[in-house]
Amino acid sequence: MRFSSLQKKEVIELKKGSFLGFVQDATIDIESGKIAKLHIGEIQRSFFSDAKSKGVQKVGYEDVMTIGKDIILVQKKHPN
Repeated sequence: MRFSSLQKKEVIELKKGSFLGFVQDATIDIESGKIAKLHIGEIQRSFFSDAKSKGVQKVGYEDVMTIGKDIILVQKKHPN
């Protein structure tokens, strides 16, 4: 799977059903070439300004349960 197919997807926490944000970036493991962490940011929109990233949290790729067409479901096993 390419990272470009994950960008801009909504990320939902599975247990609470809460919206965490959108995939903005990723940390890649150099040795394996696989995604290690997804960087999830909530977009803050203002009527008078452009969209800004509110804050970024990192979710381990092992916490990803399902990747769907529009959303990614995660279940955090390790608090960051």
